[in-house]
Amino acid sequence: MIGLVDAVEMPHLPLMPAAILAVGFPLALLIATELLNSAVRRGTSLAPTLRVVRNLVLPALAAMLFVTEVWQVGPEETASRVARTVFWVSLLVGLLTLTNDSLFGGQSRSAMRERVPKLFRDLVRGTLVAIGAALIYQHVWQQEIGGALTALGLGSIVVGLALQEPLGNIVSGLMLLLERPLAIGDWIIADGTTGKVIEINWRSVHIESILHEMRIIPNVVLYKTSFSNLSRPTPARTDTYDVGFSYDHAPNDVKQAMLDILRTTKGVVAAPPPEVHTLNYGDFSITYRMYFTVDRHENLLPVRDAILTRIWYAAKREGLQIPFPIQMQYRPYESPSPRQPGAVEVLERFPRYRQVREAMLQSLATSHAAAIAAGQPPPPPEGRVVAYAAGEEIQARGAAVHRFGLVAEGRVELLALDADGAEVAVASLGPGDFHGDASVSTGRASDFRVVARTDVVEVSIDSRTMSEWLNASSGLAAEIGDTYVQRRKTAQRLRGQHGGGPQQPTA
Repeated sequence: MIGLVDAVEMPHLPLMPAAILAVGFPLALLIATELLNSAVRRGTSLAPTLRVVRNLVLPALAAMLFVTEVWQVGPEETASRVARTVFWVSLLVGLLTLTNDSLFGGQSRSAMRERVPKLFRDLVRGTLVAIGAALIYQHVWQQEIGGALTALGLGSIVVGLALQEPLGNIVSGLMLLLERPLAIGDWIIADGTTGKVIEINWRSVHIESILHEMRIIPNVVLYKTSFSNLSRPTPARTDTYDVGFSYDHAPNDVKQAMLDILRTTKGVVAAPPPEVHTLNYGDFSITYRMYFTVDRHENLLPVRDAILTRIWYAAKREGLQIPFPIQMQYRPYESPSPRQPGAVEVLERFPRYRQVREAMLQSLATSHAAAIAAGQPPPPPEGRVVAYAAGEEIQARGAAVHRFGLVAEGRVELLALDADGAEVAVASLGPGDFHGDASVSTGRASDFRVVARTDVVEVSIDSRTMSEWLNASSGLAAEIGDTYVQRRKTAQRLRGQHGGGPQQPTA
C-alpha cells in the first residue's frame, strides 16, 4: 500500500505565492473599492480609472499570477500567453482611461474638452490601442508584426471597397477636424437646417434645431457643400426687419420712434448701435428697415418678438398707421371693430376724477367753440388714451416728467434705487392709480422708473393742463400731493438703507 501511494505523483503547488495571492487579491480589491467610493463622493475625475483598475486590471493581474506563479505554467505555453495578453490589454485600457481622465475629466477641464474634439480623441485612442496591440503581439506571442501588417493591408483593401461611404465620412470628419470650421456649441445653417452643434463624431454632426429636433448631417455633406456658421467670427448676431408706415407720416418721425424702440428693448446691444433706414417707397406704404444686434443667436427670436410686439403699441401711442393692402366688407349683421374709448370716457369709470373729467369736458367745449368761430378744425383732446406692452418702460428714471398718467387697465410698477444701487418696487399701481406726481408741474427729473408689468391702458395728460385742472379741485390736488410725498419718502428711505429691501407700500 505504501509503495502504491509513493507511485502516485501529487501536484506540487508553491505555498508562498498561493498564500500571497489568496490574501493580497482580496485586500487589493478592498483598497480599490474604498478609493473608488471616496472618488465618487468627492466627484474627482479619477473615478472611471479606479473603476477600471478594480473591475479589470486587478482580476487580470491575479489570473496571470495564478497561471504563471502558482500553476507555474511556462512562458511558451498557450495558457501563460493568454493570461499575460489579457493582463497587458487591461493595463492598456487602464492607462488610456487615466490619460483621458487627467486631460479631459472633471468640470474644470470642460474648456479642454471643447478645444479638443471627440473625433480627435477617438483617433488618438485608436492609434494608441493599435500600437499597444502590436507590442503585445510581438513580445508576448514572439511574432513578427510584418506578416500581420501585410495581411492587414490586403484585408483593408477588401474592407475599404465594401465601406466606401463610411470611410468617406471618416475622412471628411478628419478634414473638418483639421480645418475646424465649426465646434460644439456653434449655431450653423447646414443642409437647410438651422441649429446648435451638440456632437461631432466619426460619421456625422448632430444638430439640435430651434424646435428641439435632432438633425444628423453626414460629415461628407458638410465637407462637400457650403454651410454658414452663425457663431463666428463673433457670437453676436445682427438682424434686420422691414416694416411699412403710411405716407402721411414724416420719415424722420417714424425712424425716431423705431430707434426709441430698438434702444430700449432688453437684449439689443449698444455696440454696434441699432439703425433705421428708409428702404423703399411702395404701393401702400414707405418701407423702413431696422438693424439691431443681439449678443448671441439664442437671444435673436425673443428679442425680435419683443421689438415687433412693441411696434404695435408704439404705433398706437404715436398715431402711426401701418397700412395693409386689403379690402374689408361689413355685412348688415356684422359690426366693425369697437372704437377705442376717449380720455373723457375712461375718466368716467373713476368717480374720484369727476372734477378732472368735468374740467376736461369744459375745456374741450371751449376749444371747439373757439375753433368753429375761427373757421379752423377742432384741436385734439388735451388728454389721450395710450397703450403699453408688458415690460415696456413708460417713464425713464432721470428723465424730465411732462405728463400725468392715470392707469385705466393693467398693472404698473414704480421702481426706485436702494443704497446698493438695486431696483426695488416702491408702488404697484392698478386701475384708478396715477404716476407723475408733483414732478409733472415742475418738469424736473423723476426719481422713479415706471414700467408696465402687464399690458396697460392709461390716460396721458400734459403737465400744463393737469396743473390747471388740479387748481380747480383742491381735494384731488391734496390727495395727489400726499401720495407723492409718501412715495418720495419711501425712495429716500431706500437710498439710506443697506441689505434687504423694505416692505412695499401700497399706492
